[in-house]
Amino acid sequence: MSSDLDTLLGYWIDPSGAWRTIPWPGDPSKEWNHPDRLAELPEVSLGPALIRFAEKWFVNPTTGQRWRFTPGQKMFVILTYAVDPKTGRWLYRSAVKRGSKGTGKDPFGGCICLLELIGPSQIGRDGSGRIIGIRHRLPLVQIAANSEAQAKDVLRVANAMLPSATREEFGLDCGDTRTTVNQGGRMELLTSSQKTAEGDPATHIMLNESHHMTESNGGHQVAAVARRNVGKSPASIQARVFEYTNAHQMGSDSVAELSFEAWQAQQHPNAKRRDILYDSIEAPPDTDITDDESLRAGLAAAYMDADWADLDRLESEVLDSRTTVADTIRFYLNGLAAAADAWVDPRKFDDLARSSMRLEPGDQIAMFLDCSKSEDATGLVAARLSDGFVQTIDMWAKTPGWDVKKQGPFRVKRDEVDDVVRRTFDRYKVVWFGVDPSPAKDDEDEALYWINLIDDWHRDFRKKLKLWATPGEQGHSVKFDMRLSQRGGVIRNQKFTEQAELTVKMIDDDGTLLHDGDPRLRKHVHAAKMRPNKWGDSLGKKSRDSGELVDLAVCMVGALLGRRLALNSNKVRTSSGTGRVLVLS
Repeated sequence: MSSDLDTLLGYWIDPSGAWRTIPWPGDPSKEWNHPDRLAELPEVSLGPALIRFAEKWFVNPTTGQRWRFTPGQKMFVILTYAVDPKTGRWLYRSAVKRGSKGTGKDPFGGCICLLELIGPSQIGRDGSGRIIGIRHRLPLVQIAANSEAQAKDVLRVANAMLPSATREEFGLDCGDTRTTVNQGGRMELLTSSQKTAEGDPATHIMLNESHHMTESNGGHQVAAVARRNVGKSPASIQARVFEYTNAHQMGSDSVAELSFEAWQAQQHPNAKRRDILYDSIEAPPDTDITDDESLRAGLAAAYMDADWADLDRLESEVLDSRTTVADTIRFYLNGLAAAADAWVDPRKFDDLARSSMRLEPGDQIAMFLDCSKSEDATGLVAARLSDGFVQTIDMWAKTPGWDVKKQGPFRVKRDEVDDVVRRTFDRYKVVWFGVDPSPAKDDEDEALYWINLIDDWHRDFRKKLKLWATPGEQGHSVKFDMRLSQRGGVIRNQKFTEQAELTVKMIDDDGTLLHDGDPRLRKHVHAAKMRPNKWGDSLGKKSRDSGELVDLAVCMVGALLGRRLALNSNKVRTSSGTGRVLVLS
């Protein structure tokens, strides 16, 4: 959900100051069952009945007292079990619950598994056709984790939530590796062996600690099998996968990171669907762990839904010299920490998102296009001259799951890029336009893939662009070729590196670089690594063959460079009192 607050897309700010993602309707300061909120809840949800069921039949595994949900857990249950009354389908196809260490993810996940095993968690209808919750006739609930020991821990916690009266009422036989129902159905560990797990008719699957599940340790395979198994479930079952995780380490390519990126992609205004529920309660990105007051407020925000948390103890753990800054951010503040070679601090970049801001028609801008033929992304980013606000115009890249056999080799469609560039010129006053062409060649005539289009832009826009990307008598109005082998390439790389360092300062130190919070730009900036060269520190991909793209981050630096060149040129001046930049003839 977007709000009119200055946050990233999909986030809103709780009255406590916590940054939250769950799309809870109405005033978030009200309790979920407050009379003023009831009309704003999903029209149909099995959640309230499941909450009543759990609080009647389950106990707290630590205290043995009757189970009670926290307000945030109630929000999650109500939304994850919300049903579209027209189609009879879940509103959310999958769900992720992310939280700091000690916020009760294991007991809560175990509770959901028990509800799927014996609770009214399947969509049914009564005699009048009204949607109600019914029990699964033959439930198969599976718990998967990075190791069998981790999965066993969840099963052990879930079994501890079943008092003798509940076991007797529902005919439960609880064991170390599975819990069965005497009328049929079971809750078990999901094996990491693809051959034995593939095809299981699961009705619900829990992925626990998905931040540990990577390709190298087989976690990707387990998650893929889980999603395939629920994906083929019949419409009467609508099986799903729920994830429970700490904040992932960026660049780890974990299942948790992939799920976060999938959710972020769905927050884009042009997304075709929004069927991933992502629930995270995070400390504000500007939390200063070196300041006692700021740290305490950040911990209170991250643990706002866990009233059992010992903030004094947590603060001591954070201040322990053995706890790294990255671990503090990930495990105690529930934020995404920067890797050692990160180009910028991602949390500080996130804090500068202004999702309510947009370029206005007629704004004077500098923009940069980084071209690719197939493997990397082609991106177009603009920076407003008056205040430096950065907005992603568009991006073209191979979509996940591109099938070369069926769809052929992926190629960026030049006519689509041309159309967007020309519409941008029509909408805004473009003062500077830089294009870094790809060295890739056309499949048909071996000419450079982008050269003809770039020359077309030069002929069409050279009179409009008072400041050229490559100035001089033999220059070019838009071409800004970063290859060192090209004439002027050394100077262009030196200028770009200088701007990359200035951009880091704007983000990490000054906090002056405002951007639109586009999830594609955010993903690319987060993936960018510091890359030293003879002029200073530039940016680049993790490795040459890395699938984590950074092209929009490059475009952002290029657009800001164009803005700075324009402001420093004798062909532009800032008019008094308005902050608007005018181009002089």
